[in-house]
Amino acid sequence: MFGVKNTRKERRIAAFVDYEHWYIALENLHSQKPNIAAWFDDLSKHGKIIDVTFFGDFTQPGLRDEIGRIRAYSNKIIETRNPSPKYKKDYTDFIMLDNIYQRALASNDIDIYVIFSGDGHFSSVTSFLKNFYT
Repeated sequence: MFGVKNTRKERRIAAFVDYEHWYIALENLHSQKPNIAAWFDDLSKHGKIIDVTFFGDFTQPGLRDEIGRIRAYSNKIIETRNPSPKYKKDYTDFIMLDNIYQRALASNDIDIYVIFSGDGHFSSVTSFLKNFYT
């Protein structure tokens, strides 16, 4: 209605994106690249996007070229390459978890946490967020 303010508080969103998994899955399954614009459009329907952080090993061929596409939407890009020649473990999940916990504990300005990943390593942090921030 004209002249009536919307008293409903707009929900604030912070998203954490495992871009490496998203990119590799789409490339392998459909020979496509992630549609970042469509993802942002869908996310914005749920509230005001405050912060989006993209994670991945951007030294990999193909992913390196994605940095420019991501920067059109966010400058928060975290390189997760494992520098150790001895161990080949992917650090993306660990680094994402650390960032999620730090964000949750350091601020109270987020209403919705989005964890965009293709694996189940995030069940503990989702329980934490649900129990302490809802």
